[in-house]
Amino acid sequence: MKLKGSFQLYFAVGVMVLQLVTVVPYVLLLKNGVALVDVLLLTFAGYPLVTSMSAVLLFEQEKMANSFQEIRCYPKKYRLWGSKLVLSDCLSIATLTSTWLILGQIKLALVSFLLVVLLEHIHVGLTFFVDQTKNILLGFLEVLFIIFASNKALLNIYVLPVILPVNYIFQPNSLYLLLYVGYFILATCIVLWGIRRLDW
Repeated sequence: MKLKGSFQLYFAVGVMVLQLVTVVPYVLLLKNGVALVDVLLLTFAGYPLVTSMSAVLLFEQEKMANSFQEIRCYPKKYRLWGSKLVLSDCLSIATLTSTWLILGQIKLALVSFLLVVLLEHIHVGLTFFVDQTKNILLGFLEVLFIIFASNKALLNIYVLPVILPVNYIFQPNSLYLLLYVGYFILATCIVLWGIRRLDW
C-alpha cells in the first residue's frame, strides 16, 4: 500500500475532515449525552460504506501495480499483504475514531475502533471473492443492519457481526465481545485465503 498519491489516503482524509467539521462542533454545542449517542450511531451507519470503499481502493491499487506481481513474487507474501492490511486498518482507525478521541470519549472511541477493524477485514477479504459493486452493496446492507440495531431492534441477535459493537453500547454483554473476537478471526482467515488464491 503506497500512501503517496493514494486515492485511499485522499478518501480517508476527506472523511476525517468531514467528521471533524460536523460532528465535533455539534457535540460541543449540545453537550448532551443522548445527542452524543445519537451522533455516534449516525456515524456508525456510515462506517460500512467508508470501509468498503477503502477496501476496494486498496485492492484496486494493488491490482494496478502489475496485477499483484509484487505480492506474487515476494517470498513472504503473507507478511507483505499483512503489513498492507495493518496499514489500511490504521488509516481507517485514524479516520473514524479520531473524532471521539478529540471529544474525550474513550469508550465510544473503543467501540468505534472495534467496528472499524471488523468491517475493514470483512471488506478486504471480500475483495478477493466478489467484484467492487457487490462489496459496496454489502456495505449498504450493513448500513441497514446498523440502523435497525441503533433502534434496539436487533438486541440478542448474534449472527450479524456488524451489529455486535452497536448492541454492546445498549447492552454491555461479554458474549458480544467474545463473538466479536470469533468473527474477527474468521474475517482475517478469509483475507488469508484470498491471498492464497492469488497463486491460482
